[in-house]
Amino acid sequence: MMDRIVTHVLPAEYVVDDGDMRLLRALPHERQISVGPFVFLDHYRHQGQRGIGDRPHPHAGIEVVSYLLEGGVEHRDSMGSHDRLVAGDAQFIRAGRGMIHAEQPLSGRHGLQLWASLPPELKLVEPSYTSIRAPDIPCVDGEGSRLSVIAGAVNGVHGPMALSGGAVFARLQLQPDAVGTLVVDPSVELGLYVLQGQVEVGEVCLSTGELGVLGDGAQIRITAHGIETTELALVGGRPVQGDVLFSGPFVMDTPERLAQAKRDFTAGRMGRLEGVPY
Repeated sequence: MMDRIVTHVLPAEYVVDDGDMRLLRALPHERQISVGPFVFLDHYRHQGQRGIGDRPHPHAGIEVVSYLLEGGVEHRDSMGSHDRLVAGDAQFIRAGRGMIHAEQPLSGRHGLQLWASLPPELKLVEPSYTSIRAPDIPCVDGEGSRLSVIAGAVNGVHGPMALSGGAVFARLQLQPDAVGTLVVDPSVELGLYVLQGQVEVGEVCLSTGELGVLGDGAQIRITAHGIETTELALVGGRPVQGDVLFSGPFVMDTPERLAQAKRDFTAGRMGRLEGVPY
C-alpha cells in the first residue's frame, strides 16, 4: 500500500494575534486555493468572550463547518436555529442561497472553522443547520493515538457529518513518539493541518500552524515528536467543482451569482437576525 507524502507545506497566516485572540488562516493560500472542497480553514483561540463571528453576518454558496476543541459557543441564525456547543461538538450550515448567523462564545474558545465550496448544482439550495454532539462522533483509540472521524471515511470509520464533495474531516491526537496510520480513499485530495506539536510525514516535518498538502497514495504514516500531545486535522475530499469566486462571506462560481448574493443580503432575502441587514 503506497504511502502519501507531503508535496508542499503551506504556513498559515496570522490574521489576528493581539494577546487575547489568535487567528491563523491556512486556506485560501496564495499557493493553493483549496484542498478537496475546502476553500477556507481558520484555526482560532481566544481567552475571553470576544470571538470570531460573534456578530450577525451572512454566508452563501458554502457549507460552514465549526468544530470545538475547547470552550463553548451559542449559535443563532436567521432560520430560527438556536443551539449551544461545547468541546468536541461540531456543526455545519449548508448556507446555499444565503443565511445569517452569529456565534457568541460562552467562554474562551479554541477550534476550527472550515468552508466547503458547494458544487454548482447546490449553490442556491435552501439553507439548513445541523449540529453533532461529541458522543456521536466515532473515536478509535490505538497505541498512543486517538482518531475522531467527523466527516467521510478514515480507517474504515465513517463520520456523521454529511458534507458535499465527498468531504473528509478528522482529528488525530498522538502521544509523544507515537506513530499513526490513516487509510483514506486514494482518489481524494488530502491535507494535514497541525493544530499543536510537530510531526513527521515521510521525510517532511510539519509544525503547529502548517498545512501539509499530500500527494497520491492509500495511507498516511505520521510520527509525533516533542514532549506533548500532538493534534492534527485531516481535511480533503473530491477536488472542488466549478470556479471559486470569493466576496467576503460569499463563495460562488460565477460573477452573476456573487452579485445576486449581495443583492439578496441587502434586500433581506437571506432573513434577518437582530435587525441585520439594517
